[in-house]
Amino acid sequence: MTKVLLISENEKQNKQITQSLAKSSFAVICSSDEEAVLGYVQKGLVPLVIIDEDLKDPDSAILCKKLHAAAIKENVAIIALVNQKTENLELLKHTNAYITKPVNEKILSACVSSNLKLKRAVDTLTLNNSELAKSLYQLDVLYNTSTQLAGSLDKQKLINIMIDGLEKSLSFSLSSTLVFNDEHNVELIINSLYGISPRLEHSLKLRAILSYRALFDKKRVPYDLNVNDIKVIKNIKHHLEEYDLNILKFDNLFAPINVGEKFFGLIEVFRESDFSQEDTTCFQTLARQVSLPLENAALYEEIKNTNTKLERLERLKSEFISIVSHELRTPLTAIKNSLEICLSGKAGDVSTIMDKFLNMAARNVTRLSGIINDLLDLSKVEAGKMDFKFEKTSINVPVEFIKNTFENVAKEKNIELVLDKDTSLADTYIDNQRIEQVVSNLISNAIKFTNDGGKIVVKTENIKLSDIDKTKLFDIEKTVFYDNYIKVSVADSGIGIAQEDLKKVFDQFQQIENSLNRKNGGTGLGLPIAKQLIEAHRGFIWVESELNRGTTFSFAIPVLSEKEKFSADLEKELLKSKACAQNVLLVLIEEASGNQNSFIDAVREEKFSIIRKTSNTKEAYYEEEGKKYLEIMIPEADKFAQGFIEKKIESILISELDETNNKKYDILYSTAIFPENGEDVISLNEFLKSGLNKNTMAEV
Repeated sequence: MTKVLLISENEKQNKQITQSLAKSSFAVICSSDEEAVLGYVQKGLVPLVIIDEDLKDPDSAILCKKLHAAAIKENVAIIALVNQKTENLELLKHTNAYITKPVNEKILSACVSSNLKLKRAVDTLTLNNSELAKSLYQLDVLYNTSTQLAGSLDKQKLINIMIDGLEKSLSFSLSSTLVFNDEHNVELIINSLYGISPRLEHSLKLRAILSYRALFDKKRVPYDLNVNDIKVIKNIKHHLEEYDLNILKFDNLFAPINVGEKFFGLIEVFRESDFSQEDTTCFQTLARQVSLPLENAALYEEIKNTNTKLERLERLKSEFISIVSHELRTPLTAIKNSLEICLSGKAGDVSTIMDKFLNMAARNVTRLSGIINDLLDLSKVEAGKMDFKFEKTSINVPVEFIKNTFENVAKEKNIELVLDKDTSLADTYIDNQRIEQVVSNLISNAIKFTNDGGKIVVKTENIKLSDIDKTKLFDIEKTVFYDNYIKVSVADSGIGIAQEDLKKVFDQFQQIENSLNRKNGGTGLGLPIAKQLIEAHRGFIWVESELNRGTTFSFAIPVLSEKEKFSADLEKELLKSKACAQNVLLVLIEEASGNQNSFIDAVREEKFSIIRKTSNTKEAYYEEEGKKYLEIMIPEADKFAQGFIEKKIESILISELDETNNKKYDILYSTAIFPENGEDVISLNEFLKSGLNKNTMAEV
């Protein structure tokens, strides 16, 4: 089993990496002691070292430099664990590769495996030929540099990675890199082993300008450039000596840097010893390698700017829809009330012709009111402000209510509307009003697109996850699936939908083109809203259809246990809290099932309370493996609330004993705060369970 040395002070991270690499048959040795880790490397006990940037004692960059010195002899690969926005160039200069935190298991395993594989190849070839070993080292640098280049979309960082790669592979004396960030931001980056004289600096600027102009020969240069336009950035390793003009006599290599078909800059390197053909190939390869990442960085920057504009436009659109809809509602209500008064005859006698036109106006006001409600619902759903009141009940109740509501409408078109309900449906958590809204939309559409004499069947049934054809579902990448579902379907014998149009039916403002659609009109918002409402129930909706043979819209809602519903609510609350940078407090109480004196039952029956409940407070009661649990979620609660609740539980236990002198509650309890004790539902629950195991059984 291959051994990997992990140098880190983060116990949680150490555990994660150890478990992850164990799956790929790697044994991990964890240590942060400088003497010990240097001993491992110098004695050749480990082929690969992973070092954490956040190492404080000793400093990661200093230790990495020492490891690098020892690793060259033993050919030990060094991988750095760095933060997303690291600027620790000294650390990166002495590593073979880096992995950004938090660590992705697949990338970690792949990176470790590839570096170990490359190390073994280098070891074998080094035994036969030192020159070949040098070439392999350069290939190693190229590989790791390309890996680092692929991991960044920052132009400045990409140039630095390229220069670092050249320094490792060529050991140059000085490099001069001219970079055009834009017309008004031109930089000359000078990386030198020793200091440079003022006249050498001026000469390098002139040399860069002449090289830049020479690249375009007789063509027009993209930007006019003179010495004063160039900003010089110097990275000097040692100030003990100073280079002067004599360095320009050193052997040199030159290459342009292009981004796609556009000129971005140029690079020139100088070395006292001559460059070999392999050195030239390595130099040209690195200069070409940086081109594609730079192009990606430019595209990313462009996409980022475009997305910012799109997000602003989307926000303005939602705000516009919301404002306009609210503004329309007020006069529309007045118009509707006025029409009702006129039609009732309270404003005077209504002639037959007046009645006809007033009813026409009333119908259109009702239609316009429906459109406005759709727009308001859409803006609420998109903004995440739609209110839901989930209750555990049978879905047959809202489905049957809506079916009865539409019976007369169906009869007017001579359409048979049938309800085939399963009376053994399991109860689950739904918002009756929102389910009514979805079913109403589906039945209304079915009536609208079914010809006279047709038939519509509304059906409810229990199904398993295996009964669902996932190929018919759209946008389910992040969907959480459950074992049991309740399915509601509305099947009509109407005009149907072409196969190529099926994916469009849930798009906003989308109407499938046909004569009947144009005849009936509509906003095209009903189905997108229905999809979002069903997804808020942790379910999904889909459509099956064939032209001229009818359409079936179906949706499935999971049958959630109280614990599953609590976890779903907690997940939503965590997303909200992340956006608002707020805490969430969780309380978990455990006791054996069948306790005669049940603390949990007493809390649930409110014989005494441990918290002040609000509308945001949620709780779940469930039993598992002979134990019963009460879990409580309290949004916007901090450490003060956490300490208060823990003391409250203890005080209740003690006071109950004092009053009765014989009552005994045997419980375990634990508390956790988001994000301090976990950043998702799983990690928070793990922390709560581990907290229970650490607690001592309270016997009072």
